[in-house]
Amino acid sequence: MLVNPFSGNSSRSLPLADGIDDHTGFPQQKALDIITALHTSFADNKPAQVCQELLLELITLTGSEGGFMGAMEKDYYHQPYLEVQAIINIHWHTNVQQYFGSRLERGQHFTNMDTLFGKVLLEGEPVLSNHPDKDEPRYPAVFRTFLGIPVRHHGETIGMIGLVNKPGGYHPSLISLLQPIALTYGTLLHTYRSRSSRESLEMTNQQLVTELHALTSSLDDIVFELDEKLVFTRIWCNQQHLLFFPEHEILGKPMVDFVGEHANAFRQLADTLLRTGDPQYYEYADIRQEMPYWYAVKMRMMPASDSSPLRLLMFVQNITQRKRNELELRQVNADYARNIQILDITQQMALIGGWEFNLITGQVFWTRQVYTLRELPENYAAIFNDLAFYHPEDKHLLEEAQIQLLRHHQPYCIDLRHVSAKGTVKWVRTTGIPVFNHDKVTAFRGIIMDIDKQKRADIELENAAKSRSEFLSVMSHEIRTPLNAIIGIAGTLQDQPSTLHRELLQNLHFSANHLLGLVNDILDLSKIEAGKVELEHIPFDLRELIQGISGNYQPLAVAKGLQMHTHTDAGIPQLVQGDPVRLGQILNNLVNNAVKFTNEGYVDLELHIESSSSNHVTIGFKITDTGIGIPPHLQDSIFDTFVQGDSATTREYGGTGLGLAITRKLVELMNSRITVESQLQEGTSFRFSVTFQVPAAQDIPAREACIDPANMLTGMQMLVVEDNKINRQVMQLQLNKTGATVTLAVNGKEAIAKMQEQAFDGIMLDLHMPEMNGYETIPWIRQLQPNAFILVLTADIMPEATEKLRQLGIRDMLPKPYKAEELYRVLNRYKK
Repeated sequence: MLVNPFSGNSSRSLPLADGIDDHTGFPQQKALDIITALHTSFADNKPAQVCQELLLELITLTGSEGGFMGAMEKDYYHQPYLEVQAIINIHWHTNVQQYFGSRLERGQHFTNMDTLFGKVLLEGEPVLSNHPDKDEPRYPAVFRTFLGIPVRHHGETIGMIGLVNKPGGYHPSLISLLQPIALTYGTLLHTYRSRSSRESLEMTNQQLVTELHALTSSLDDIVFELDEKLVFTRIWCNQQHLLFFPEHEILGKPMVDFVGEHANAFRQLADTLLRTGDPQYYEYADIRQEMPYWYAVKMRMMPASDSSPLRLLMFVQNITQRKRNELELRQVNADYARNIQILDITQQMALIGGWEFNLITGQVFWTRQVYTLRELPENYAAIFNDLAFYHPEDKHLLEEAQIQLLRHHQPYCIDLRHVSAKGTVKWVRTTGIPVFNHDKVTAFRGIIMDIDKQKRADIELENAAKSRSEFLSVMSHEIRTPLNAIIGIAGTLQDQPSTLHRELLQNLHFSANHLLGLVNDILDLSKIEAGKVELEHIPFDLRELIQGISGNYQPLAVAKGLQMHTHTDAGIPQLVQGDPVRLGQILNNLVNNAVKFTNEGYVDLELHIESSSSNHVTIGFKITDTGIGIPPHLQDSIFDTFVQGDSATTREYGGTGLGLAITRKLVELMNSRITVESQLQEGTSFRFSVTFQVPAAQDIPAREACIDPANMLTGMQMLVVEDNKINRQVMQLQLNKTGATVTLAVNGKEAIAKMQEQAFDGIMLDLHMPEMNGYETIPWIRQLQPNAFILVLTADIMPEATEKLRQLGIRDMLPKPYKAEELYRVLNRYKK
């Protein structure tokens, strides 16, 4: 059965007879018939078909079971191989493929020259083997018998015929029988190839001529051929209208007759080309004035043999579009240069420089402004790692930012101090960002901005704010300290008042509390404007808060003959979550103003639900009075600081004009807005709304029980550290009620001496004291009296003081002036 898995080879199944050998029939006559048929076959068929038919005849003639034929070729390395042209009845399997060294390259190639068929090709002699297993011991036997006949022409091996598996083996006489057939085939094959090669060359030459003509005709260029006398001999032009004259009028005429004013230039080009042999180039405008075109002419010598006459090629190309592009490019470059100049001026005015670090080339670029900032010449080599130009205390900030940019592509923008090459120190803002190209970082870019004036102004403002805060802290201390003494003494005397002094003490207490309210307003406004007021978010009883505010002002309203009303929607939850202190401050300010500026009629405080959900409720607050009203032209300004209705109002009713300013700012902190509606001599209404979170459980927290100070601290040793003599007396009187033993010290240094002498259960101290203040004393207390509790009583209620105490681990602090009940409530936690 024929097995031929390769395309390009004819194959079929062949039932083979025993064949004709030298003992049967007339093999010579058969061989002669085959030779005769070869001449006819080559005349009518291609070699592949001739090979297939010849191989079939030879298999039949020799009684073989199969065979193959092919032409010998050489590869790129000049190694011979057999290009198979016919193969019949060779069963293809792995051993056969390995034996032949077979590979597919536009057909079947046999490459293993260490075989019997390779010996035929290499030696050019017939090879007969009736025992291939012995003659080729290196390979597993793939044939039982083998006969190889070389195909030669003029003494050169050009192919071979291989016959295999003849039963009983091959007789040597077959070699002489087959050699004439192989010789005839080789001669006819060579003749066919020579004829085909010549015809192919002629066809190729004709095709090249045709293609050359088509190519030159398809070009936009006009191609002229000239002889050595500069006479036109041929023209290639795909569009005849591009020629100035008809083609037949140009051929045979001198070049200079057709180029007008450019004749001298063209003649010079040709002369130079003929003299040097170097190609020439020239650009010129169309000689026709109405044609706005530009052309380029190229001249070069045509390759020729020594016997051939000289010929020149002249290419004329329309370059109008290129010229236009060049003009546009010049315009673009001019625009670009102008933009660069404007950008440079802008950067100079804005004091901004730019930089780039190219990750592909490693090149670093600085703009001119960077060199100016760093006071360096522009030939200084730019570097990415420029930490040397930054202040020693700040360069770690840039170093870390650059590391994050390089490793994680994290942009940065930082302010730090820059130090120029000449030592000039300036504040700069420097930025860096990654530049992506097709999702890959290819560069880093950024700016360096001179912000020295702005930064120094900011620092001055910060210092001014700090000075203001320190001033307010001192003023708070200086005002609250005597207030604490006044309120403390008044409170102590009220515990045992005489009938004569009762009214005086009440007036004293009222005046002190009023002065304290004014101080608190000033401090609150300062904290709000500094952004240091943070709202609490705790559950509180809203109804109780409203009742308390109404109750506080009910006596004053009754004294003025006013009706005081409150109305709360039934659906308003009793417990809400928010800041009860700041909400109470807002309502107290508004109700206080309503009562103060109303001489007859009523004051109403209303609460109603605007919207609600399962866990939030928005409540509208409305405070209405029938007082003197606010003039329309002042209604937009009454919420400004230190503003009241008019000067007469201030003289009659008093006040600082801070209440409504604080109220508006607190309402805004609660994400709301306060509005006013008013008519002169008819009354005023203020409205705002607040959204509260509704706690899941509506259990009312238990009221704190009243604290009885009597004998609360009996047997306990207390140290009071206070520089103000009156306040020391007040604190001693307050502690005497508790039964504690009290020791006094005027500053931290004296307190340390007393702590070294004896142990104390608790220490109460002020912050602002001479020689050693409270901040400095607290660490000594921790060291000398680690078991003693610390209670700070201070008139400094600024946020900075609270933060310092938090850092020192202080949990208990009462702002002066404080109520005695507040003091006793704190001390009650430490009673034994």
